[in-house]
Amino acid sequence: MYNNQGNQTITGKELSYLSDTLKNEELLAKLCVQGAVNCQSQSLKQTLSQLSQERLQNISILVNTLQQQSGITH
Repeated sequence: MYNNQGNQTITGKELSYLSDTLKNEELLAKLCVQGAVNCQSQSLKQTLSQLSQERLQNISILVNTLQQQSGITH
């Protein structure tokens, strides 16, 4: 797999790091959603909902970047 310069490969260690990062972002999103559902404070509920959306955006960015790097279209 090559980056945009076309001269560097993504190593197995880097792929492992990215995989862990995706899992962590997914876990954080789930925890934020769970916290928002169980929260009494409206302002905290809003903050947790916003944080969960940010985590989901990060996941999307990471997945799209990996797909571009690897040439995967799905």
